[in-house]
Amino acid sequence: MKKQVFLLLLVSFTLASCAPEKRKADISDSDLEVKIGRFDQDFWAMKGQNIPTVLAHVDSLYPDFLPIYLERVVQFGKKDDSLTVFTLQKFFADTAVNHLYSDALRVYKDVEMIEAELTEAFRRAKYFFPDKATPRFYMHVSGLNQSVVVGEGFLSLSIDNYLGESYELYERVGIYNYLRQNMSPEKVVPDYVVAWLASEFPFVPRTGELMEELLYRGKILYVASLLLPDVEESVLMGYTPEQWKWCKKYESDMWLTMIDGKHLFSHDTMIRVKYLNDAPFTSLFSQESPGRAGVYVGWQIIESYMKENPDVSPLELLHSVNASYILQESGYNPR
Repeated sequence: MKKQVFLLLLVSFTLASCAPEKRKADISDSDLEVKIGRFDQDFWAMKGQNIPTVLAHVDSLYPDFLPIYLERVVQFGKKDDSLTVFTLQKFFADTAVNHLYSDALRVYKDVEMIEAELTEAFRRAKYFFPDKATPRFYMHVSGLNQSVVVGEGFLSLSIDNYLGESYELYERVGIYNYLRQNMSPEKVVPDYVVAWLASEFPFVPRTGELMEELLYRGKILYVASLLLPDVEESVLMGYTPEQWKWCKKYESDMWLTMIDGKHLFSHDTMIRVKYLNDAPFTSLFSQESPGRAGVYVGWQIIESYMKENPDVSPLELLHSVNASYILQESGYNPR
């Protein structure tokens, strides 16, 4: 069955940093090497050229991604449409576009470190999930649109969404502070990894209760932490160190709020949004809390479950569908 293409404006997730010995991947014999296809550079190289001719060349390099980029990311139209060529000409002449592309290509001129980190992560992924194919990796510029595009056999990341939280254009176009803190180069590799896991192991609700998605987020991010063991917890979470410390300090209070309100079994969409979505704070906790703090709780439950059940593999965890069973077997009870 073909994987459906989907576009992700990634929210940040909570991740763990340690694991039992049996959950450490042996990658000593792996020869997998990740290289990133620079669609961003090849696409921008069309500027000032005969567009139909060079567009055909770009299509030969990225036949899987170019149609999706033109039709769904920037929404210019089909690659063989004369109107698309006209739109591209206007696009390459736009001053704001030139500024954004120049900055993005400058920041990501050298991606060897990113490739090295992805190589390590996907060697671990191959160890834990030998039947899963390693995707092709691309980079593109979306005009501050979708962070990651996931398609059949590939991931493409929009590098203009990772220019640093202080990048002047972000504030000028009205991107909120709580979102800008995750628009930094250090989030590139984690976002690739999380997008891949979410696409390979998609969320399939069974009961519609909050607990299902809460624990699903925890599963994805627990496994992502196994693939990226050297990344700081606060970075993987998308929190500042202070936000991370707040969650650690008030974990038991957050849990009591969820239990007292019977929120884990709620089908209320607004409760789900308040606990799991990006926001300045998690309103069901306090205005001092960071946003999506419910995801933090979900991670802690999964972490507790995996510690209590050392024989459960990462693959078995991701395939488990009984959220109530996981909660029960986790023994989770923060104090």
